[in-house]
Amino acid sequence: MGLFKRNESWEHTFPLTSRYGAFRGILAVLFWLWGIAGLLFNASTLFGLTGNIGVETSAHLTATCLVWIGGMVLFGIGALLAHPDFDGERPMQEDYGDMRVDAVEN
Repeated sequence: MGLFKRNESWEHTFPLTSRYGAFRGILAVLFWLWGIAGLLFNASTLFGLTGNIGVETSAHLTATCLVWIGGMVLFGIGALLAHPDFDGERPMQEDYGDMRVDAVEN
C-alpha cells in the first residue's frame, strides 16, 4: 500500500551545469537586429505617409508588419528553444583511479 514504506535514500550524484551553444546566441542577435531594424523601417514608412492613403498603401504596410512580426516570432522562439548543452561531473573519491605502475627491470 505504501503507507509504511521506508523513505527512499537518494544518492547525490553530480552537479549539473548547462551551457548554451553559439546557435542560441546567433538567434538572439538576429532577434534584436530584426526587431530594431523592422521597427525603424515600419515607423519610417508609417510616418512618411502623406496625402491620400488607399487600399494599396494599407495592404503594403500590413504585409511588411506581418513579415516583421513573423521574423520576431521565428527568431524569438528559436532562441528560446535552442537546447542547452548539459555538462555534469561526478565527484571522485580520493583513491578512485589511483594507478601506480612500477617499471620492471630485466
